[in-house]
Parts: sequence; structure tokens; C-alpha cells
Amino acid sequence: MSRFFLWALLLLAFTGQAAWKKVYSFDRDWLVYQEAWKSFLPYVSSKHYAYHSKSLEIHPGDFPKAYLAIYPSENYHLFLQGTLFKTLRKGEVYRIPMDSLAKEDKLVLTVYLEDLQGLPADFKVERDEKVVVAEKADFFSLQTRSGAPFSNFFLLSLLSLMTCLGLLFAAYPRVFTSFYRYSDWIRWEVKDEVWMRRPFALPNVLVLFTLSLLTSCLAYLVGFKTIQKDEFFSNGDNFVALWPSFFFIFSKLGLSFLLFISRYFVYYLFTDLFKLKGLANVHYFKSLQTNLQFFTLLFASICFYAVYVGPSKSIDFSSVLYLVDGYFLFRFVYFFQSFQRSFSFPRLFLFIYLLIIEGQIILFGIRELIFPTYI
Repeated sequence: MSRFFLWALLLLAFTGQAAWKKVYSFDRDWLVYQEAWKSFLPYVSSKHYAYHSKSLEIHPGDFPKAYLAIYPSENYHLFLQGTLFKTLRKGEVYRIPMDSLAKEDKLVLTVYLEDLQGLPADFKVERDEKVVVAEKADFFSLQTRSGAPFSNFFLLSLLSLMTCLGLLFAAYPRVFTSFYRYSDWIRWEVKDEVWMRRPFALPNVLVLFTLSLLTSCLAYLVGFKTIQKDEFFSNGDNFVALWPSFFFIFSKLGLSFLLFISRYFVYYLFTDLFKLKGLANVHYFKSLQTNLQFFTLLFASICFYAVYVGPSKSIDFSSVLYLVDGYFLFRFVYFFQSFQRSFSFPRLFLFIYLLIIEGQIILFGIRELIFPTYI
């Protein structure tokens, strides 16, 4: 009997037992509906503390085989997509399978209470896992994406871009001013610059390198903040080591550099074909100028937003893609009007030339480098 109980104790010591494990907490994801804007805005305690309702935007597909766990601190009314879903009682625990909600890509849960103060407590994502007590840290810990590469990326990318721009400003201040002259968008004119006549002069090559680095950093950020099928971004171990990240960025940088250089030869070939003499250098310079201005602002805006939401939250970059398409469409009109004012080319030839050249960029080109999952 003593041997029997000894074996029983040993077996129980290593037997897996059920445990609810927190996967994600929605503490920083609360939203409030603004009637004036007809949309949800992030919750700000100084403005929305006494609002009767607070909402969450949930993507069930991001948490397979998980449960939405609710630990209400008060008696709440829970609304799903604007319809009353359940009455939550204080002190009870509610778990809703995410798989049962996965029919929708995005769901809005709203908690309502007449005298709701602050944020409701607590809304989490949990999984019911079998954990071995002795070795659960080694075998059953959830894999989470490390935030260190995310922080390192912003530090290194911003330092690299500032170094390139600082070198350009220190060595060629007039070139720097001309490339970041945003007033050209208002005047719709082409100024005769000396460095336009030499497309591969050192200042232009430095600008070309900076733009390529900016493009590769954007591609890395899009890959980091979205769920991609690329093995590099789907394997979390790659984010622990720095060299795979550097390889990805420099490979994109090389492709971007070759793409931008090849554009000049495409401009030269098609301007010669359409009898638009002297336009290739101008078009090449204006293309670099507009891309540098736009993507600098885009990268800065996305960086600030990405830091605000944190490394664990994905971003829907489809709206950013529409913004990029809108930029290229507007740039087509801008180029047509500017070149028409500065040169005496036939309008039809100029229109067809720009339609072919600028249309290639929208269909292929930069979009393929930065947004491969949306092409």
C-alpha cells in the first residue's frame, strides 16, 4: 500500500492540470463613441471618465481557441454590435469563446452602466491550457513578440535617417532646401536647378540613398505591425536577433535603390519615344523630391501612431495604402500641370506619357516594396 501511494503521489506531481492563462488585456484599447464625429475615439480619462458607455473593438480571428473573459466589478449591460447581448452580474465570471465570434472580422462590444465611472473591469483574453506544474514555464508559455526590436527599430531607423539628412544639409544646404521645398506643391512650377542636369551627381545619389532607406524602413514597419505570411515576420525568433532584421532592411534598401535608379532610364526612354526632349532630368528630380517629401511625413506619422498603440497591436494598413494611391494620383495631376506650364509640349503626348509612367508606379513600383500583402 505504501508503494501504491508513493507512485500515486509521483504521478499527481507531474499530471497536467487545467488553468486559465491570460493572453491579452484590453486595458489600453477602450473607446468612446462621439456623436459629433460619428465614430469611436480612444478613451481619455480626463474627458470621458463619466461616460455611460465604453466600447472595445475586437478582432476574434487574432485569438483562435481563446475566450473573452469578463470579471465585472458592477452590474453591466453588454451590447454586441449595438444589440443587447447579455446582462453581466457583479462578482461572476463570464467566458465567451472567440471562435463563436469569428464569423465577423471586427466586433464592437459596448459596456453600459448608468453611473459608470472610469473603465469597466476586467476584460481579458484567456486560454484554457493544460500546464505541467514542474515544467510549464518551458513548454507551455505563450510566445509573445518582443518589444525590444520594435524600440530598437525606431531608434536605429530615426538615427540613420537623421544622419543622412544631416549630412545632406551640412554638405549641400541648397540641395536640401530644394528637395524639401513644399511650396512647389502650391506654385505648381518647375524651378531650373543645376543638379537637375546631372541626375547621378553626389547630392542626388545621397538623396536617392535616403529615400531608399526610408522606403525599406516603412516596409519593415508594415511587416512588423501586420500578420504577414512571410517567414521572416511569422517566426518570432528572428526578432530576437538583430542581423535578420538588418538583412531585411538592407535587402529592401538595395531593391529600392535599383528601382529608383532604373526609373531615370525609363523616363529617358519614354521621353525620347514621345518627343519630350529635356523632360527626363526634370521628371526624375521632381519624382525624387515629391517622394522624399511625402514618405518622410508618412513615416513620421505612422511611427508616432505605432508608438502610441504599442508593439503588440496590429494596424490596418489598407487605409494607408489608399492614402499612397491618392498621393500618386494627385502627383499625376501635379506633374501634368507643372510640366505643361514649364514646357511647350503637346498636351496629348504629355498626358499619355505620364499616364504610362505614373500608372506603372501605382500598379507596381514602391507599393510592391512597402505593402506586399496588399498587392
